[in-house]
Amino acid sequence: MRIFLYSLVLFFGYCASTYAAFSQLVSKEVKFKESAPEFYQDTIASLSFPIEFTNQAEFNHLADSQGFSSQELEQQLQWLARVYLEPGIGVDDAMDKAQQVMTQLEIIADTSYDKAYLLMLEGRKIGREKQDYQQAITHYQQALGHLKASEDLATQLLLHSIHYQLGDLYRITLQKNAALTHLNQYRELAYQFRDDYLIAKAEATLGRLYGSEDQFAKALQHYTEAIRLAEGLDKPFLNAILSLRLARVYRDLKSWDEALTYAHKAADGFTKIGKDNYLSSAMTVIAMVYGEQERWNQAIDYYLNAQQIDVKRGNLTGQALNLHNLGEAYFNNKEPERALNNLIKANGLFLQKKSKHYLIYNDLLIAQVASQLNDWSMVNAYAAKAFVLAREKKLPEQMFEALQYKTRALKELGDIDKALAALEELISLSQYFEQENQKPSDYSPSVLAEQQLKLQLSQLQASNKVQEKQAHQFRLAASIIFIVSLLLALVGVNQWRGKAKLKQQLTNLKQKVNQEPISQLPGYHGFIARMSQGEDIAQLALLSLDEGHKLDQTLGAEIYLETKARLMDTLSRALEGEAYLIRPGLILLCLKKLTPQQILLEQIRSLLDEQSQTRGAHFKIGCIRVPLLGNPDIKVAPDTYFNVLQMLVAGAMSLGTQKDCYVSITPLNFAPAAILSNPLYLHLEKGISRGLVKVECNENKALIHWPKWQEANDAEST
Repeated sequence: MRIFLYSLVLFFGYCASTYAAFSQLVSKEVKFKESAPEFYQDTIASLSFPIEFTNQAEFNHLADSQGFSSQELEQQLQWLARVYLEPGIGVDDAMDKAQQVMTQLEIIADTSYDKAYLLMLEGRKIGREKQDYQQAITHYQQALGHLKASEDLATQLLLHSIHYQLGDLYRITLQKNAALTHLNQYRELAYQFRDDYLIAKAEATLGRLYGSEDQFAKALQHYTEAIRLAEGLDKPFLNAILSLRLARVYRDLKSWDEALTYAHKAADGFTKIGKDNYLSSAMTVIAMVYGEQERWNQAIDYYLNAQQIDVKRGNLTGQALNLHNLGEAYFNNKEPERALNNLIKANGLFLQKKSKHYLIYNDLLIAQVASQLNDWSMVNAYAAKAFVLAREKKLPEQMFEALQYKTRALKELGDIDKALAALEELISLSQYFEQENQKPSDYSPSVLAEQQLKLQLSQLQASNKVQEKQAHQFRLAASIIFIVSLLLALVGVNQWRGKAKLKQQLTNLKQKVNQEPISQLPGYHGFIARMSQGEDIAQLALLSLDEGHKLDQTLGAEIYLETKARLMDTLSRALEGEAYLIRPGLILLCLKKLTPQQILLEQIRSLLDEQSQTRGAHFKIGCIRVPLLGNPDIKVAPDTYFNVLQMLVAGAMSLGTQKDCYVSITPLNFAPAAILSNPLYLHLEKGISRGLVKVECNENKALIHWPKWQEANDAEST
């Protein structure tokens, strides 16, 4: 009986120690995934440097001197090498330091587990440093070959990491079936560990894969499960990642409001925990959502924000992707020269990082932009590069697109024979890829592309016949052009005689457009023209007389016009600026120097009291500096300035009519340009409530009632 009890105690003791070891390993894995920088600090704090040895005996002595067993120190070094290979840990020359640790680990790698771990580290390093994903995949596969079926907890956790990294590489390289196989194994292992964090990460990873395949129902199913598990965890990074992934799914589903909501939530989360690399991704998602809505200026703003983050971090791949996205945005925004400039820069970075899979799409976009600029030599050159890379990566759709640009370029360059030869080559290749892929689908992009190429071939042949016919018609056309030129010359002489008269009429019309219709004083359009042309404006103020909208009725037209002209002239001279009459009782001031708001209020009070018609009348002003945003590279439209002033005046009017009030705002340096986007009242009020915009007032600013966006009011009423 005693022997039985003793055996039972030993058994439970062994189980408890095994569970404790397993729990510690899983906890380290969770901490590693949630916060690599913090994990790095804990790891180096547990070690004494330098760590150098040339054989197993020296290593054993080193472990003993640091208070570790040989196995424990080897595990610490493995964790250290792995965390060096993570982005954003804040260590200079992290890749070199990782290689140094890996070189030391090679000396003591005497088990299959040790060799598999090293192969995993080498695959990770190749993937991050060289972007040679195929070579990285080979290393991961070799690592799996060293790990046979085992119940060892450390081995299971290593398999968990390898399957994740393999699945992600297959996803990046568009090998969807292989990616799904490894990510499902990754998920199964996570469920075996029974850790909610690891399960949530695995579910989110599968959601990401299905999202990339446009299987949005499955993607949302996995994300929903991940979010359910994450809600019970105090893991801000995980929650931010899930928000980012959900934003991408809703973006692909064209649910713009949901996409922006989750993307901004993700951006806020990454900002709080200092994950700038992921913050850049959130900015990119926001930009893409605006791009999908063809709001290209806002998309460009967020791409530029993402680019600033990646430049600061030195992330060349991120910079290249941002430049590619900027190129696409500028192209869609009808700025092909800017688009081409950014795409060429992206091309250089992709070449430097040997990112062939990104180069394909960048080369194709360069060819597209160059075709709009009619630079057919460039179109031909980059289409040829894209074709070679697409053939290497076995991407038939991209091959077809590249050849379309190439054949068009060759046609425009007059090299019809090469164009025909290229078309014939791709038709042959399309048949090969169709046999290789054998996708069970009624729709085949290769068949469609082949028909398009055949159509282009017939168009090229028809074009040759047209050119021959045009050669015969050239002389006749030249004769007709000569006769038409004589007629146009006669018409031109007649038009020249009336040019002076038309020019004077145009000048008068331009002047009237910039005037307020009734008073003929400088008005709203005059202000817009002044803001568009001048750079010497330091401050804007919108002056609203409390009862000013009635002056034209109470004074009569003649006295009102005389009073208003005299008041505007007085304001312009005394305040060193220009005054514009928006409507009765509402005057906009463009000032060449920045005046404190209280002093400006007192000056206006004094000027109003000089005239009997406005003496004692209370007024409100809204003041802003120019430029409004701290970043001079961000341009704010004149009508946006005016709308901001209107909102400030409305806020001042909410403080009552028995006193003179001013309201002024100053966006903080880190405030995004999006606070001035449409709908302005909605975004600006949110910026004020979030502390992104500083509000100043000579009364209690807490009593200000900001005007609400009309659609928001409608929503509340329903």
